Amino acid sequence: MTVQNYLLTRLETASIYSLTEEDKSWLDKNGLEDFIYHKLTSKRFRKWSLDLDSQKRIKDAIHSNISANKPIQFTFPFGGYKLWRVPTTPEVDWAEFFSIAYYANYLSPILQIYKPGAAFYFSSDDIIIERMDNIDLKDTNAYFGSFQKLLVSFNKYFPSNLKIEIKRVADLYPDKEDFEKDLKTKLEEAKKIYEGIDDITKRKKYIMSELNINWEGAKDLTKWSKAKKRQMIEMGPIMHDAYCGVPRRRAFVRGEDKIVVFSTPIPNAVAIGTTKSSVAKFWTGIGVLAKFDGKYNEHILSPQQIDKLKTVSCQLKKIDLVPLKNFSVISVYNQPLDFSQSFQAI
Repeated sequence: MTVQNYLLTRLETASIYSLTEEDKSWLDKNGLEDFIYHKLTSKRFRKWSLDLDSQKRIKDAIHSNISANKPIQFTFPFGGYKLWRVPTTPEVDWAEFFSIAYYANYLSPILQIYKPGAAFYFSSDDIIIERMDNIDLKDTNAYFGSFQKLLVSFNKYFPSNLKIEIKRVADLYPDKEDFEKDLKTKLEEAKKIYEGIDDITKRKKYIMSELNINWEGAKDLTKWSKAKKRQMIEMGPIMHDAYCGVPRRRAFVRGEDKIVVFSTPIPNAVAIGTTKSSVAKFWTGIGVLAKFDGKYNEHILSPQQIDKLKTVSCQLKKIDLVPLKNFSVISVYNQPLDFSQSFQAI
Protein backbone atom coordinates (compact mmCIF):
# COMPACT_ATOMS: atom_id res chain seq x y z
CA MET A 1 0.00 0.00 0.00
CA THR A 2 1.34 3.43 -0.90
CA VAL A 3 1.59 6.17 1.73
CA GLN A 4 -1.10 8.15 -0.11
CA ASN A 5 -3.50 5.19 -0.03
CA TYR A 6 -2.75 4.46 3.61
CA LEU A 7 -3.53 8.02 4.67
CA LEU A 8 -6.66 8.14 2.51
CA THR A 9 -7.88 4.93 4.12
CA ARG A 10 -7.26 6.40 7.59
CA LEU A 11 -9.29 9.43 6.64
CA GLU A 12 -12.18 7.45 5.17
CA THR A 13 -12.42 4.69 7.79
CA ALA A 14 -11.44 6.32 11.10
CA SER A 15 -14.95 6.06 12.53
CA ILE A 16 -15.85 2.63 11.12
CA TYR A 17 -16.25 -0.29 13.50
CA SER A 18 -17.81 -3.76 13.16
CA LEU A 19 -19.21 -5.40 16.26
CA THR A 20 -17.59 -8.73 17.04
CA GLU A 21 -19.40 -11.76 18.42
CA GLU A 22 -17.71 -11.02 21.75
CA ASP A 23 -19.09 -7.47 21.61
CA LYS A 24 -22.61 -8.74 20.95
CA SER A 25 -22.35 -11.23 23.78
CA TRP A 26 -21.07 -8.58 26.22
CA LEU A 27 -23.85 -6.19 25.17
CA ASP A 28 -26.56 -8.82 25.64
CA LYS A 29 -25.20 -9.87 29.02
CA ASN A 30 -24.28 -6.51 30.56
CA GLY A 31 -26.39 -3.89 28.81
CA LEU A 32 -25.71 -0.69 26.90
CA GLU A 33 -24.14 1.47 29.62
CA ASP A 34 -21.73 -1.21 30.75
CA PHE A 35 -20.75 -2.00 27.17
CA ILE A 36 -19.91 1.64 26.46
CA TYR A 37 -17.91 1.92 29.68
CA HIS A 38 -16.08 -1.28 28.82
CA LYS A 39 -15.11 0.03 25.39
CA LEU A 40 -14.05 3.48 26.63
CA THR A 41 -11.77 2.02 29.29
CA SER A 42 -10.38 -0.84 27.19
CA LYS A 43 -6.61 -1.32 27.27
CA ARG A 44 -6.70 -1.20 23.50
CA PHE A 45 -6.68 2.59 23.95
CA ARG A 46 -6.18 3.33 27.64
CA LYS A 47 -2.49 3.69 28.49
CA TRP A 48 -2.77 4.37 32.24
CA SER A 49 -4.93 2.96 35.02
CA LEU A 50 -8.10 4.67 36.28
CA ASP A 51 -8.71 5.38 39.95
CA LEU A 52 -12.11 4.67 41.51
CA ASP A 53 -13.26 8.29 41.36
CA SER A 54 -12.44 8.51 37.66
CA GLN A 55 -14.30 5.27 36.98
CA LYS A 56 -17.37 6.61 38.75
CA ARG A 57 -17.30 9.92 36.87
CA ILE A 58 -17.15 8.11 33.52
CA LYS A 59 -20.05 5.83 34.45
CA ASP A 60 -22.09 8.78 35.73
CA ALA A 61 -21.51 10.73 32.51
CA ILE A 62 -22.55 7.76 30.39
CA HIS A 63 -25.71 7.33 32.46
CA SER A 64 -26.50 11.06 32.35
CA ASN A 65 -26.29 11.24 28.56
CA ILE A 66 -28.16 8.02 27.88
CA SER A 67 -30.93 9.00 30.32
CA ALA A 68 -31.37 12.24 28.37
CA ASN A 69 -31.08 10.43 25.02
CA LYS A 70 -28.13 12.68 24.14
CA PRO A 71 -24.82 11.82 22.46
CA ILE A 72 -22.15 10.61 24.85
CA GLN A 73 -20.12 13.80 25.36
CA PHE A 74 -16.35 14.07 25.53
CA THR A 75 -13.95 16.96 26.03
CA PHE A 76 -10.24 17.16 25.31
CA PRO A 77 -8.82 20.34 26.91
CA PHE A 78 -5.60 21.63 25.32
CA GLY A 79 -3.58 24.75 24.56
CA GLY A 80 -5.15 25.54 21.22
CA TYR A 81 -1.92 26.46 19.45
CA LYS A 82 1.09 24.83 17.79
CA LEU A 83 4.23 24.96 19.87
CA TRP A 84 6.49 27.66 18.48
CA ARG A 85 9.52 25.34 18.66
CA VAL A 86 8.25 22.84 16.05
CA PRO A 87 8.78 23.46 12.31
CA THR A 88 5.11 23.31 11.29
CA THR A 89 3.94 26.12 13.58
CA PRO A 90 1.51 27.88 13.64
CA GLU A 91 -0.84 25.48 11.80
CA VAL A 92 -1.92 21.87 12.31
CA ASP A 93 0.05 19.03 10.73
CA TRP A 94 -0.04 15.23 10.55
CA ALA A 95 0.04 15.08 14.36
CA GLU A 96 -3.47 16.50 14.52
CA PHE A 97 -4.54 14.31 11.59
CA PHE A 98 -3.39 11.13 13.36
CA SER A 99 -4.94 12.18 16.68
CA ILE A 100 -8.34 12.99 15.17
CA ALA A 101 -8.33 9.62 13.39
CA TYR A 102 -7.31 7.88 16.62
CA TYR A 103 -10.05 9.53 18.70
CA ALA A 104 -12.68 8.83 16.04
CA ASN A 105 -11.62 5.20 16.17
CA TYR A 106 -11.87 5.31 19.98
CA LEU A 107 -15.49 6.45 19.72
CA SER A 108 -16.47 4.17 16.85
CA PRO A 109 -18.03 1.28 18.86
CA ILE A 110 -20.50 3.72 20.45
CA LEU A 111 -21.76 4.78 17.03
CA GLN A 112 -22.77 1.21 16.20
CA ILE A 113 -24.93 0.51 19.22
CA TYR A 114 -26.20 3.91 20.43
CA LYS A 115 -28.26 5.94 17.97
CA PRO A 116 -27.49 9.42 19.40
CA GLY A 117 -23.81 8.53 19.05
CA ALA A 118 -21.01 10.70 20.41
CA ALA A 119 -19.92 14.34 20.53
CA PHE A 120 -16.21 15.04 21.02
CA TYR A 121 -15.01 18.58 21.71
CA PHE A 122 -11.42 19.72 21.49
CA SER A 123 -11.55 22.53 24.04
CA SER A 124 -9.11 25.29 23.06
CA ASP A 125 -7.48 27.30 25.85
CA ASP A 126 -6.02 29.88 23.48
CA ILE A 127 -7.63 32.72 25.46
CA ILE A 128 -4.86 32.41 28.07
CA ILE A 129 -1.93 31.47 25.84
CA GLU A 130 -0.81 34.96 24.80
CA ARG A 131 -0.34 36.24 28.34
CA MET A 132 1.00 32.96 29.72
CA ASP A 133 3.39 31.91 26.91
CA ASN A 134 3.70 35.12 24.85
CA ILE A 135 2.15 33.45 21.79
CA ASP A 136 0.90 35.92 19.20
CA LEU A 137 -2.87 36.07 18.69
CA LYS A 138 -2.42 35.73 14.93
CA ASP A 139 -0.72 32.37 15.53
CA THR A 140 -3.49 31.00 17.73
CA ASN A 141 -6.04 32.22 15.17
CA ALA A 142 -4.09 30.48 12.39
CA TYR A 143 -4.04 27.26 14.42
CA PHE A 144 -7.76 27.40 15.19
CA GLY A 145 -8.66 28.05 11.57
CA SER A 146 -6.45 25.26 10.25
CA PHE A 147 -7.86 22.83 12.85
CA GLN A 148 -11.37 23.62 11.69
CA LYS A 149 -10.39 23.03 8.05
CA LEU A 150 -8.77 19.70 8.95
CA LEU A 151 -11.97 18.62 10.68
CA VAL A 152 -13.91 19.41 7.51
CA SER A 153 -11.78 16.82 5.70
CA PHE A 154 -12.77 14.21 8.30
CA ASN A 155 -16.40 15.19 8.81
CA LYS A 156 -17.39 14.30 5.25
CA TYR A 157 -16.65 10.65 6.12
CA PHE A 158 -18.13 10.58 9.63
CA PRO A 159 -21.58 9.06 10.22
CA SER A 160 -24.39 11.42 11.16
CA ASN A 161 -24.21 10.41 14.84
CA LEU A 162 -20.57 11.47 15.30
CA LYS A 163 -19.65 15.08 15.90
CA ILE A 164 -16.04 16.18 16.44
CA GLU A 165 -15.50 19.91 16.85
CA ILE A 166 -13.01 22.41 18.24
CA LYS A 167 -14.49 24.91 20.70
CA ARG A 168 -12.84 27.97 22.19
CA VAL A 169 -13.25 28.66 25.90
CA ALA A 170 -13.09 32.34 24.85
CA ASP A 171 -16.48 31.91 23.18
CA LEU A 172 -18.01 30.97 26.54
CA TYR A 173 -17.33 34.55 27.59
CA PRO A 174 -19.06 37.00 25.19
CA ASP A 175 -18.21 39.73 27.70
CA LYS A 176 -14.45 39.46 28.25
CA GLU A 177 -14.73 41.47 31.48
CA ASP A 178 -16.56 38.50 32.98
CA PHE A 179 -13.60 36.30 32.11
CA GLU A 180 -11.13 38.75 33.66
CA LYS A 181 -13.17 38.88 36.89
CA ASP A 182 -13.32 35.08 37.10
CA LEU A 183 -9.61 34.76 36.37
CA LYS A 184 -8.67 37.36 38.98
CA THR A 185 -10.62 35.51 41.66
CA LYS A 186 -9.03 32.20 40.75
CA LEU A 187 -5.56 33.73 40.62
CA GLU A 188 -5.79 34.80 44.24
CA GLU A 189 -6.89 31.29 45.20
CA ALA A 190 -4.14 29.65 43.15
CA LYS A 191 -1.42 31.85 44.67
CA LYS A 192 -2.40 30.74 48.17
CA ILE A 193 -2.47 27.07 47.14
CA TYR A 194 0.92 27.42 45.47
CA GLU A 195 2.53 28.58 48.69
CA GLY A 196 2.05 25.08 50.07
CA ILE A 197 3.57 23.19 47.12
CA ASP A 198 6.98 21.58 47.71
CA ASP A 199 10.06 22.95 45.95
CA ILE A 200 10.68 19.84 43.81
CA THR A 201 7.18 20.02 42.30
CA LYS A 202 7.58 23.75 41.74
CA ARG A 203 10.86 23.28 39.89
CA LYS A 204 9.30 20.71 37.56
CA LYS A 205 6.47 23.11 36.77
CA TYR A 206 8.90 25.98 36.18
CA ILE A 207 10.85 23.89 33.67
CA MET A 208 7.70 23.21 31.66
CA SER A 209 6.65 26.85 31.92
CA GLU A 210 9.98 28.09 30.56
CA LEU A 211 9.90 25.61 27.65
CA ASN A 212 6.52 26.99 26.52
CA ILE A 213 7.38 30.69 26.62
CA ASN A 214 8.34 32.33 23.34
CA TRP A 215 10.47 35.28 24.38
CA GLU A 216 10.34 36.63 20.81
CA GLY A 217 6.61 36.06 20.38
CA ALA A 218 3.70 38.51 20.70
CA LYS A 219 6.06 40.93 22.48
CA ASP A 220 9.85 41.08 22.40
CA LEU A 221 10.79 39.95 25.89
CA THR A 222 14.38 39.06 25.07
CA LYS A 223 15.73 42.19 26.75
CA TRP A 224 13.94 41.55 30.01
CA SER A 225 16.14 41.09 33.05
CA LYS A 226 16.71 37.60 34.44
CA ALA A 227 14.61 38.52 37.45
CA LYS A 228 11.67 39.66 35.32
CA LYS A 229 11.89 36.54 33.15
CA ARG A 230 12.00 34.39 36.27
CA GLN A 231 8.86 36.13 37.52
CA MET A 232 7.00 35.24 34.31
CA ILE A 233 8.23 31.64 34.41
CA GLU A 234 7.10 31.23 38.02
CA MET A 235 3.76 32.87 37.30
CA GLY A 236 3.05 30.43 34.45
CA PRO A 237 1.94 27.41 36.54
CA ILE A 238 -0.12 29.64 38.84
CA MET A 239 -1.83 31.24 35.85
CA HIS A 240 -2.46 27.78 34.37
CA ASP A 241 -4.07 26.39 37.51
CA ALA A 242 -6.14 29.53 38.06
CA TYR A 243 -7.37 29.48 34.49
CA CYS A 244 -8.36 25.82 34.68
CA GLY A 245 -10.65 26.71 37.56
CA VAL A 246 -12.63 29.54 35.94
CA PRO A 247 -16.30 28.55 36.29
CA ARG A 248 -17.48 28.54 32.67
CA ARG A 249 -14.46 26.60 31.46
CA ARG A 250 -14.81 24.09 34.26
CA ALA A 251 -18.54 23.64 33.61
CA PHE A 252 -17.92 23.00 29.91
CA VAL A 253 -14.85 20.78 30.20
CA ARG A 254 -15.73 18.91 33.37
CA GLY A 255 -19.50 19.04 33.60
CA GLU A 256 -21.24 15.96 34.97
CA ASP A 257 -22.28 14.92 31.47
CA LYS A 258 -18.71 15.10 30.09
CA ILE A 259 -15.99 12.44 29.86
CA VAL A 260 -12.56 14.05 29.80
CA VAL A 261 -10.04 12.43 27.47
CA PHE A 262 -6.38 13.37 27.46
CA SER A 263 -3.05 12.20 26.09
CA THR A 264 -1.41 11.66 29.50
CA PRO A 265 -2.76 11.29 33.05
CA ILE A 266 -4.64 14.28 34.48
CA PRO A 267 -7.24 14.14 37.27
CA ASN A 268 -10.49 12.34 36.42
CA ALA A 269 -9.70 11.69 32.76
CA VAL A 270 -9.09 8.73 30.48
CA ALA A 271 -5.45 8.89 29.36
CA ILE A 272 -5.25 7.23 25.94
CA GLY A 273 -2.27 8.91 24.27
CA THR A 274 -2.46 10.56 20.87
CA THR A 275 -1.92 7.55 18.59
CA LYS A 276 -1.55 3.83 19.16
CA SER A 277 2.23 4.38 19.42
CA SER A 278 2.47 7.89 20.91
CA VAL A 279 1.58 9.88 24.01
CA ALA A 280 3.30 13.12 22.91
CA LYS A 281 0.83 16.01 22.75
CA PHE A 282 -0.25 16.69 19.17
CA TRP A 283 -0.06 20.48 19.55
CA THR A 284 3.56 20.33 20.76
CA GLY A 285 4.86 17.83 18.18
CA ILE A 286 4.79 16.76 14.54
CA GLY A 287 3.30 13.69 12.90
CA VAL A 288 5.41 11.14 11.00
CA LEU A 289 5.05 7.57 9.76
CA ALA A 290 7.32 4.59 10.38
CA LYS A 291 7.10 1.64 8.00
CA PHE A 292 8.31 -1.79 9.09
CA ASP A 293 7.34 -5.30 7.96
CA GLY A 294 4.98 -3.76 5.44
CA LYS A 295 2.96 -1.91 8.09
CA TYR A 296 2.71 1.80 8.86
CA ASN A 297 2.88 3.12 12.41
CA GLU A 298 1.75 6.64 13.26
CA HIS A 299 3.97 8.65 15.59
CA ILE A 300 3.84 12.10 17.10
CA LEU A 301 7.33 13.39 17.81
CA SER A 302 8.07 15.85 20.60
CA PRO A 303 10.83 18.44 20.06
CA GLN A 304 13.24 16.20 21.98
CA GLN A 305 12.36 13.21 19.81
CA ILE A 306 12.75 15.31 16.67
CA ASP A 307 16.30 16.12 17.80
CA LYS A 308 17.08 12.44 18.39
CA LEU A 309 16.06 11.61 14.83
CA LYS A 310 18.14 14.29 13.12
CA THR A 311 20.77 11.75 12.04
CA VAL A 312 18.23 9.11 10.98
CA SER A 313 17.33 9.09 7.30
CA CYS A 314 13.72 9.31 6.19
CA GLN A 315 11.82 9.79 2.96
CA LEU A 316 9.61 12.76 2.21
CA LYS A 317 6.54 11.46 0.43
CA LYS A 318 4.31 13.80 -1.55
CA ILE A 319 0.67 13.66 -0.49
CA ASP A 320 -2.50 15.09 -2.01
CA LEU A 321 -5.19 14.74 0.62
CA VAL A 322 -5.74 17.75 2.90
CA PRO A 323 -5.78 21.30 1.46
CA LEU A 324 -3.49 22.82 4.10
CA LYS A 325 0.15 23.84 3.87
CA ASN A 326 1.60 21.22 6.24
CA PHE A 327 0.05 18.28 4.36
CA SER A 328 1.80 18.31 1.00
CA VAL A 329 4.49 15.90 2.25
CA ILE A 330 5.01 13.48 5.12
CA SER A 331 8.20 12.04 6.62
CA VAL A 332 8.37 8.23 6.46
CA TYR A 333 11.00 6.27 8.39
CA ASN A 334 11.72 2.77 7.12
CA GLN A 335 12.30 1.32 10.58
CA PRO A 336 10.56 1.12 13.95
CA LEU A 337 10.77 4.18 16.18
CA ASP A 338 11.28 3.28 19.82
CA PHE A 339 12.10 6.04 22.29
CA SER A 340 11.88 3.90 25.41
CA GLN A 341 15.67 3.84 25.46
CA SER A 342 18.33 5.93 23.77
CA PHE A 343 17.32 5.88 20.13
CA GLN A 344 19.41 3.77 17.84
CA ALA A 345 19.13 3.93 14.06
CA ILE A 346 19.00 0.51 12.42
